Parts: sequence; C-alpha cells; structure tokens
Amino acid sequence: MNFEVINGLPIYDLYTEFNSLLESGAIRWIQWKGESIKDQICINSVKGQEDNYLLGRGSLVKDWDKTWGKTTNKEGNLTVPDKPKTLQESDFTELCTAFKGTLFEEVYNTLTSRYSVGRVRIMNLRPKTGLTWHQDDTYRIHYPMKTQEGCLMIIEDEVKHLTEKTWWKTNTVLKHTAFNGSTAERLHLVATILD
Repeated sequence: MNFEVINGLPIYDLYTEFNSLLESGAIRWIQWKGESIKDQICINSVKGQEDNYLLGRGSLVKDWDKTWGKTTNKEGNLTVPDKPKTLQESDFTELCTAFKGTLFEEVYNTLTSRYSVGRVRIMNLRPKTGLTWHQDDTYRIHYPMKTQEGCLMIIEDEVKHLTEKTWWKTNTVLKHTAFNGSTAERLHLVATILD
C-alpha cells in the first residue's frame, strides 16, 4: 500500500498557525514566496543553525538551482548535478527558533517521540504546478495543512487526494509525483522518516 492513514496522532490547525507566523513576522513572507528553488520552509535545522529555517529546503542531493532553463542531452532532458554531500537528513535535529512556542513545536515533539525523523518541512505546491517524477530514499509523513479538489499525489500508478488534517504515511521510495491542478496553494507538512 503506497498511502496509509496514520491513526493516533493529534489533529492541528497548522494552516492558521502558519499564517499567524507570517503575519507576526516570525517568518518573512518574501522569503517564503520569493525563493527560486521550491516553496519550502524547514521547521528543524542543524545544531548551530537554529535561526535558519531555509537551510533544509529543497534537495540535499541534487542542485536544482543550476538547471533552470537548461537542457544538457540530445533528448532534451535536464541533467541535474549533485550537491556536495555536506548535510544528511539525520543532521536535522534542532527545532528552528521561529517555531518554538507554536503548534509546530508540539507537532515536532509528537513526531520525534514516535518516529526517527529527518527534515520536517512546510511545502507549498503553487496552483497549476507539479513536481518531477522522482523517488526518495525514505518514506514520508504528509499532513495536508491546506488542500482542495485538484491536488493529487501519484505513487507508481496509484493516485490519491490526501485529505486535509489527516496524517498520511507515503511510500516515496517508489517513483512518485504530486500536482496542484487547482487555483489555490496546497500546503503540506512533510516529515522524512529515517527508521
């Protein structure tokens, strides 16, 4: 089974909490909306970088910033260079300062009491966009903070709308993608499972 509902975890209104953090300035909106890589914010970081909620965004393996608009082979496919291997998922052990005293701290503590996790990110999939067909090294936990009709995740040949405010375990070691065919943003909290 590629999608599994996780029972026994608390339900949170993380979308409202996230918007409160944006409005208060704890997280700067321009950094969230203006980053070229992907719309991601990491709620945890590495020791000594607790104020850097952008450190864990994007791929730890591939350097997608060096590929935009370039084709490098005769088939027209992008060749994405690897990043220097400096950070591992297991390095992300510290809650970022901006999330201390918020519902996100409660979520992080709940997840880390039940699972060994790497990065825990808030991931925005903009309207009318999708991700590449790819696979990860580990399973992921998804918690849709805001979603709507037209937001789908596909793992191999299984298509699923992940319902809002539900915990999902996803088999992302298989090839998968996600797309947002709606006209509103889709926000998920996504945790990497290390065990």
